[in-house]
Amino acid sequence: MTIELPREIESRLKESAEAQGVSVSQYVEKLVAEGQLRQAQIADLRAAIADGEEVMFRLIADPAAR
Repeated sequence: MTIELPREIESRLKESAEAQGVSVSQYVEKLVAEGQLRQAQIADLRAAIADGEEVMFRLIADPAAR
């Protein structure tokens, strides 16, 4: 896959990759993987919040359920 980037971004990617001792390709792959992990974590958190809200609403609706 080829991705066209502005020179400024490409330069920063090269600097960051060199600082970590990896190729630009490896560095970008790591960034993408971290982004996907964050998205999965956010989805899990949203699901947990939704579940918690559902429980809260049930408890409010039926105080005897406590």
